[in-house]
Amino acid sequence: MRKNRREHQIPLVKAAFIEPFRIAMERNGISPDSYFRKFRLPVSMPSDAETLLPEKPFWRLINQVATAEMIPDFGMQVAQAKPWHEIESLRPLLSGHRSLREVLEKFCDLAKGQSNVSAFRLRLEAGTCWFESQCETLVSHDIQMENYRVTSMIEMIQLAAGKNWKPFGVHLMMDRNRVIPSNRLLDGCRLEFSRSSTAISLPVGLLDARVQLGAARDDFAGSGEEIVDKSEFLTALQTIIDQYVLDKDLSIDLIADLSECSPRTLQRLLREQGLKYNDMVQNARMRHAVAMLRDSDLPITEIALRLGYNDTAHFTRAFRRWTGMTPSKYRRNAHVTDRDPQAVEKVRDEDRGARETDSNA
Repeated sequence: MRKNRREHQIPLVKAAFIEPFRIAMERNGISPDSYFRKFRLPVSMPSDAETLLPEKPFWRLINQVATAEMIPDFGMQVAQAKPWHEIESLRPLLSGHRSLREVLEKFCDLAKGQSNVSAFRLRLEAGTCWFESQCETLVSHDIQMENYRVTSMIEMIQLAAGKNWKPFGVHLMMDRNRVIPSNRLLDGCRLEFSRSSTAISLPVGLLDARVQLGAARDDFAGSGEEIVDKSEFLTALQTIIDQYVLDKDLSIDLIADLSECSPRTLQRLLREQGLKYNDMVQNARMRHAVAMLRDSDLPITEIALRLGYNDTAHFTRAFRRWTGMTPSKYRRNAHVTDRDPQAVEKVRDEDRGARETDSNA
């Protein structure tokens, strides 16, 4: 039985973490698009790296690619394709710190802002510092995501210790029997398995070593806001629906799976808030429809198809119900309404009058 806290928390991660997966697959001669479609991840990188996506598909994808493509070190390759300190949503927030201690402490503070099921800390024990991940396991018998995680943690220390540095001690959550020769960075390390967290050891003195992360890009518009506040169930659920509403197979079963609960639990949680699943889907369709009409030249028939309508008439009726005007009328007047909010009511009145004229004819 799922714990109640998990029912109300949907694992989310920032879209910026898609890029290293794509890079690692392309380096292996694999087309990422088919895998992204299979696991319901965006084929095109979202324009905003701060966009939130369900995290569990990333875990499924990384293990599937490793198995299907026979790449036992794929988790390590993903981590090395773009280290954490170069991820778009993290790099500007980590830059400017001089010592390894400052970088690691800042990273631990920011981790919840990148994934709402991730937690990191520095732990001192008998003269040794442990850089520890307390991330929740989303896929049973996971190997590759832990491979990815421990590689990324080692790379953080290498910012100060150099590329040849390896930890003396490594704690892994995976079982010893499931270990495969998949991470050369762990060669020669003292490995302990079936631990409650992933952790690597480093000398305390290394914390004072200097690092160079470079300056943040001037054009980066992201913020350090944590997504803990955004991970309230309804907010996270609407985020997922918004991302997947253009999927032709958008069903409550799919959204429930991505939300880490059963369809019955999802319906119950919505019912407790006085909401319906279909209403949330319609709200997402409305936002996409308005954006496409305002910001693109796509034909209305194409927009209707993308939103899951079989014909333009059904889409037109829905759009009229949402906004009080037809899609064509909205598009013609979008530039006016954007500049003059009072013009919205004028457009609606004109459209209402046109409908009355049509009904009297």
